[in-house]
Amino acid sequence: MEELPADVEALRLMVITLTEERVRNERKIVELEIRLEDLTYINGKLNRLAWGRRSERLHEGDHRQLGLFNEAERDASTASEPELRPGLQPRGRQGGGRRRPPAALEHVERLHDVSEEERQCPCCGKPRPRIGEDRSEEIEIIPAKAVVVVHVRPKYGPCSCDAFDEEEDRAVIQERAPAKIAAGSIFSNRTIAQVLAAKFVDGVPFHRQEQVIARMGVDIGRSVMARLAIRTADRLGRLFDLMSSDIRGSPVVRMDETPIQVLKEEGRSPSTDSRMWVATGYCEAGEIVYFQYASSRAGAVAQGILGDTWRGYLQTDGYSGYTALGEREGVEHVGCWAHIRRKFHELYVLQGKQGHLFEILTLIKALYEIERDLRERGERGDIDIQWFQAERTAKAEIVFAAISSWLTAQYAVVAPQGPLGKAISYAMGQFDRAVRYVEHPLLTPDNNPTENAIRPFVIGRKNWMFADTPAGAAASALLYSLIETAKTNGHEPYRYLCHLFDTVPRIDDDAALSALLPYRLDPKAY
Repeated sequence: MEELPADVEALRLMVITLTEERVRNERKIVELEIRLEDLTYINGKLNRLAWGRRSERLHEGDHRQLGLFNEAERDASTASEPELRPGLQPRGRQGGGRRRPPAALEHVERLHDVSEEERQCPCCGKPRPRIGEDRSEEIEIIPAKAVVVVHVRPKYGPCSCDAFDEEEDRAVIQERAPAKIAAGSIFSNRTIAQVLAAKFVDGVPFHRQEQVIARMGVDIGRSVMARLAIRTADRLGRLFDLMSSDIRGSPVVRMDETPIQVLKEEGRSPSTDSRMWVATGYCEAGEIVYFQYASSRAGAVAQGILGDTWRGYLQTDGYSGYTALGEREGVEHVGCWAHIRRKFHELYVLQGKQGHLFEILTLIKALYEIERDLRERGERGDIDIQWFQAERTAKAEIVFAAISSWLTAQYAVVAPQGPLGKAISYAMGQFDRAVRYVEHPLLTPDNNPTENAIRPFVIGRKNWMFADTPAGAAASALLYSLIETAKTNGHEPYRYLCHLFDTVPRIDDDAALSALLPYRLDPKAY
């Protein structure tokens, strides 16, 4: 064993050195523990993404949480046959059993009869009497086929009577040609509507559609489809401008954005992410879903969408790009409880469903239960807006206080650099914004309506993966805006596009165009 120095000063220096070394070692241990916690969290998250369940229920018996976060799992597991087959009507009573095809479908009878020889009596040779019949129904899906529509427009010349020369009418009359959304194209409005609906509603990229249509004997390349999409979007540009104006008139706007890769963008690498932004809002006629393409994720894009004079409630996630817009005079920035909850729920699952995390999840769940209960009562007509606002605020503020106390208590004892510390810090940073949803009846606890609106774009992106040019991305934004708004307001997208393409080419007046916007047009009007 090394002898200790006899000199007091040397001994004091040794103690100081050893103490500093111990402090450094303890600090290093804490850092390694936090790093281990981070890596364990990341590993667990990756394993859950690859193999785990997507449901966010707190436990299996919790049936009220919430279809708010796992509608698909809930509905698929509890739906009876009528809900799983929405187009079919029940025979007789509502409930189980085989469903009959809807009466609106075309019905074709096919007779399956025995031959005349078989109908003859083997004794006397007379035809046997018909005493009844059996009927059975089946639904037959007829594959799509291509046809050539020949538009014939007769011309009528001048009359041979003497009095005709004195008339001022034109000498030749003829019905005008059918309106085309893509003037001069060999493809009809309905063909273009089908191609666009397949991509922007069903997520079928142009190269797959090219193969499908080729089986019908028609050669329409993906580049032709892309040009038709851009030409159609250009023709509908004024409608897009009207939507932009209407979204700026909404008292409540929700915003989100998602990456999109554009291959041929000047001055940028093909691998660089651009952004598809989406804003959802309201006007007196209905709901608006507005997409806009931008090469940047900067907050200036969000400000450009709403303009310099917009005032109202802006609900977003915690992305810092919205901060400047949210701090503008007259803009009330509202947070999102779903994003706060998601961070805690991930830890709850990955860290063995610890009790203190269950507590915060239960408190957030209470906010959604308050919201659901009051809105259901409002839909039944049991309450009015003023009572809804007052009751929601009174009940939610009790929960807000409990959540604030939990966050403060945990923040004092949890390492801020760890996953739980980061989740708590995020929640505390967003808390003052997140509680503001009670200030307006159109606001809800989260930004999920906008995430739901952008989901079809995200699902479609998995199939077509990228846009070729900025013009194509901008056209996609316009078409997604019209289609998603149409869906939100009860239109069948393909039928709506057909009506739009047949009508728009004959209209120049903004008032008439505005009446064609999906939140102003009655789905039963065409």
